[in-house]
Amino acid sequence: MTSLSPRDRPIRNLRGAFIRQTDLSNADLRDAELSGADASNARFTRSNFEGARLVGTILRGADLTGAKNLTVEQLASAVIDARTVLPDYIDCSRLRDAVESPADIAS
Repeated sequence: MTSLSPRDRPIRNLRGAFIRQTDLSNADLRDAELSGADASNARFTRSNFEGARLVGTILRGADLTGAKNLTVEQLASAVIDARTVLPDYIDCSRLRDAVESPADIAS
């Protein structure tokens, strides 16, 4: 897994970036633009998502354990699946419409 050393400075623009399997643990993603990024299987443990834009961000299989300031609204605009690990405070029942069915994942 690749690491971007996010502790050094805030990350602001990853729009459309290919960051699959990248370790962004503890990243400062406040107000970051992640729209359209492919972050499949990336690790965002304990990262701060306050104000981050996730429209169309692919988070299939991503690990968001302990992520801070992540909202249902942000996740609803992203692409998640049953393998996406969400923070404990996110109500999974509110995301039912945002989670793809297993048939969609295979295609």
